[in-house]
Amino acid sequence: MQPSNPGAEQPSPQPATVYARIGPEPLAQLAVRLYANIDSDQRIRAIFPADLSSQSESVRDMREFLTQFFGGPAAYSDRKGHPRLRARHMKFRIGRDERDAWLENALAALDSVASEFAIDATTTAEIRGYLVHASEFMINQPA
Repeated sequence: MQPSNPGAEQPSPQPATVYARIGPEPLAQLAVRLYANIDSDQRIRAIFPADLSSQSESVRDMREFLTQFFGGPAAYSDRKGHPRLRARHMKFRIGRDERDAWLENALAALDSVASEFAIDATTTAEIRGYLVHASEFMINQPA
């Protein structure tokens, strides 16, 4: 057994949630940038509401959802109830092509936010993993 060194710096454990690690602004910007990307992507633009501005309901929903999912306040559920993501998206035709286009836009937004806010690789990978998983889960059309 090694003796402890009370004077040595111990690494601080990383906060448990993404929200605790990075705070609300990077998640808010992820929502804004995702919808800004989608706004100019003709592959999937028609699926989304006309207003995808930073003040739109779509951006608000995504911002609140991401904040809640990654450990922040539950404003999304307080306002809209349980997320029920798949059920809420069933009215839209989401096949592999739509999923791929959405994910490309989401990952580009994440890369931009991660760079600007200097988000560490582990946290970025955690967010990326969720976006990949969620995009797969939304597919509701056969190949």
